[in-house]
Amino acid sequence: MSKILTSGCGITFPGERPTWVNVFKICGLDITDLSGPAISNTLILNQLITELYKNQYNYVICQLTSKKKLDIELNKNNKSLMENDSLRNFSYKGYWPSSLSTEHEAKQSYYRYLYSPTLDEEDTILKLLHLQNICKETKTELYIIQGYDMNWANNLINEVCMDKNFVIQKDYKNSKLYEKHDFTNENTVPNKFYQIELAKYINRNFLKQDELNKKLEKFNV
Repeated sequence: MSKILTSGCGITFPGERPTWVNVFKICGLDITDLSGPAISNTLILNQLITELYKNQYNYVICQLTSKKKLDIELNKNNKSLMENDSLRNFSYKGYWPSSLSTEHEAKQSYYRYLYSPTLDEEDTILKLLHLQNICKETKTELYIIQGYDMNWANNLINEVCMDKNFVIQKDYKNSKLYEKHDFTNENTVPNKFYQIELAKYINRNFLKQDELNKKLEKFNV
């Protein structure tokens, strides 16, 4: 059986809400999932690259999230910020996935004075190119999919092999399935009905497994 490595933000993370990863697992695929709730592209890509230095996979699916997200390594000085956050009061592998909110004074100052959008984008692209090279060297099939509109400004993104016209959130909001979206706690994760369609999309455009397609067609939408 083919081994699949995945990572992404809440769109992929099979936590409180079912995602396309759950759908694939129900279909019997062998998946190692490194996604996390509200995590940034830094963690998404770092985890994939680190794992590929340890183990071999047949396929890698990288779901990119939005820019400006901030993952904060927790310590005694900042733990209270996480605990008192109105929405993202949870940790992930020792980090606080605080996303891009400006709820705290410390984060307001960060985005006002310290955040560097050019470096943020460049860091993501360089990590993508490194991931792409690792997969090429190990003959691992790689699929990169955008969760949110990235509005790329750096032309180096053209060296990354991915469908730059497909964005999960944009496609979701343009579909009829968005009418059933759950807005609880400012949720942006697509509902289970769209996640089934997303699983079909990924198989149709990347995995291309006929047996998987037959199983996916059995899901009722």
